[in-house]
Parts: sequence; structure tokens; C-alpha cells
Amino acid sequence: MPKPDNNLLLAVDDETDFLELVAQLAREVGYEVLTANSAEKFREQLARCSPSLVLLDLQIPNMDGVEALRYMARHGVTGGIVLASGMDHRVLMSARQLGESLDLKMLDILQKPAMLEDMEAVLIKHRGQVHLTREHLRAAIEDVELVVHYQPRLTRGAEQWQVSGAEALVRWNHPKLGLLYPKDFLALADDHEMVLAIADFVLTDAIRQVGHWRSQGLDLSVSVNLAPRLVKDLEFPDRLSRILKEFSVAAPQLMLEVIEDAAQTDADLVMDIYTRLRVKGVGLALDDFGVGASSVTHLYKMPFNELKIDRALIAAVPHMRTQTTVVKAIMQMAHVLSLQVCAEGVETALAFDFLDGIGCDRMQGDFIGKAMPAGEFESFMLGWSGGAQRLSAKSA
Repeated sequence: MPKPDNNLLLAVDDETDFLELVAQLAREVGYEVLTANSAEKFREQLARCSPSLVLLDLQIPNMDGVEALRYMARHGVTGGIVLASGMDHRVLMSARQLGESLDLKMLDILQKPAMLEDMEAVLIKHRGQVHLTREHLRAAIEDVELVVHYQPRLTRGAEQWQVSGAEALVRWNHPKLGLLYPKDFLALADDHEMVLAIADFVLTDAIRQVGHWRSQGLDLSVSVNLAPRLVKDLEFPDRLSRILKEFSVAAPQLMLEVIEDAAQTDADLVMDIYTRLRVKGVGLALDDFGVGASSVTHLYKMPFNELKIDRALIAAVPHMRTQTTVVKAIMQMAHVLSLQVCAEGVETALAFDFLDGIGCDRMQGDFIGKAMPAGEFESFMLGWSGGAQRLSAKSA
């Protein structure tokens, strides 16, 4: 059987109402849908297409689920298979194990009657790459489908690691495809107008949120990724000052994260903008340091006050010797240059303890807390300050 067609669902069930419901949900989250309510239709559909996902009931007329699995194995089906049935869970598990023994790609079990939310979650989970255009993104900006999530950032205290703020991360809450991440859509913003619209939206939301947190008695800062195009926009520092003033937020409560490539050309212009931002009190962090063409020159020529070690290096500590040595060296060099160091992508307790032990100043990553809506972040903060998630800081 040829390579599966991207996001093509074949739903196999003898209940017409269930098939219609599945088809509607699947189309809403980005699938093309074919259905089969009998063994004959099932074989016919497989003969004319290569589904990327098969939703299979174990009880269909003239062919049970085990026979259907054997049939798909014989015909080289390579798409994923989700079993959906009202039968006993042990029967479903046995069928799944059988499918795996036949070298089929068994993915999930959906116990019927299934909740709509569970069904939708399974479909989204196994959806492949989605084709989006710049027109889709432009419409999303106009329809306010972009949202901002906040990932907690820890800062080393005298005795405890404290939540000092968050990184603001843009998401697209697509009405049909669910929550999309920057890798899915930011590359579509290929003109200055769209870049500016997204940047202003994220900055405004983040700064407004800092002001709200302050009104709740939470003294927090926020970091925001700065698009390379804005690094060369002479009007940007003044526009940013107006947003800070609008929400009565002090400039030091904002950290802008920039990548090194932004300063590869027009270095004098970039220096102008960076310097004005720092004069205004805004923090500057050099992001993704340690991979690619990282240059020490930028650290002492540009007015940074924070360095963020790339997640690819952090993922390797402390079990990979070379990367661990590099992280230690970056930490020492940054501190000599009076730079604070933030490790991003801290995913394990082992990595956290290692970074704590070598004197890392700030950390963020899923081990600490995933990016979340602002309301959930406030609950996270309350749990942390209440002692539920306190982490002792070692003396470096």
C-alpha cells in the first residue's frame, strides 16, 4: 500500500449516527473523511485510498474487528489505527495486542459510548501536519484567534527557587484544528505588517498581564521573544514605551529575548535599538545561545543582561559529557561578563539539580511548568507560594 494520505480518516462502524458524528468532528479538526458501515464498504475504501488514520469498531457486519486487522495487515496498511468499541476493555486490549503482533500501527483505544471531548482529543492527537496559508494567519489575526500562554520562569533566591515571572508564548487557537504552536504558523508571517501585528499583540497582552498580576499582589516580570525584523525598526523602542505606560508597568519588568542572527547585518542599527531599549530600562536576553553560530563577540559588544542557554544543550545535561562541559563553560563565561544565565528546556529533576549545583540563575521548562493560559498561571503561582512546589536552592 502506498504512503498514507495526510490527514485522511477512514471511520469503520455499523452505527450510521456514530459515523456521522465522527465525520463531523474529524472535518472540524482538519481531516478528510471516508466512512464504511460494512465489510464490503471497508474493503472498497481501502482499495481506493491510503488512510493516515483508521477508526475501527470491532463489530461490523460480515467481518469482526480481528478479521479487519488481519485484512489490513495483509494489504500493508501503514496508517495508525484507533479501536472504538463498546466491548469489554480487556477485549479491546487483546485486539490491540493482536494488531501490534501483526505489525500494525496501533495507537489508541476509544471506549464507547465516548465523550465528544475524548473523541476530538484522539483525532487531534494523531493529526498530521496541517496545511495553512498566510491568508489563514491574516484572518486569524483579524478574528483574534491568537492567544498568549505563559511558561513559569524560576529565579534563584537566597534559600528557595522562586517564580519570578513567565515567558509569553504565542499560540493560535484555531477553531477547527485546535491549539497550534509557533512552528506551525509563524513562518507564514512573511511581511512587516503581519510581524508587527503579532508582536504588538503578544507584547500588549504580556504587559497588560504584568499589570493585572501587580493588582493581584504578584510582583512578576515577563519575557517576550522579539522578532528579528523589529530589531531593525527604529520606531519600536518608543512604541514599546507607550505600551508600558498604558498599563503602568515598569520597564525592568519586561525582558526581550533576541536571537543572534538579528545582529548579523546592520549591526550599527541593531546597536542603536538595543541601547535605547536598555536606556529605557527594558531587559535584553540573548536567546538560543550555544548552538549554531553563537559568537562571544555579541556578549560583550551588545548590551545584554541575560543569556539563555539553548534547550538542545540543556536536554543533554548531565548525562552527555561534551554538552555538560559546554554548559559549564558558558555559565562561567557569562558570570564573568556579569550576565544572568537562564536555562530553557529543563525537563527532568536530574537536569534541574545539575543546573542548580553549578550556579544557574534562572530556569524554565516542563519540569517546572508547561506554558499555560494566564488564569492557570495564577493558580500555579498560588500553589507555589503556598509551599506546594518549593525547591531549595543550593549555594553555588
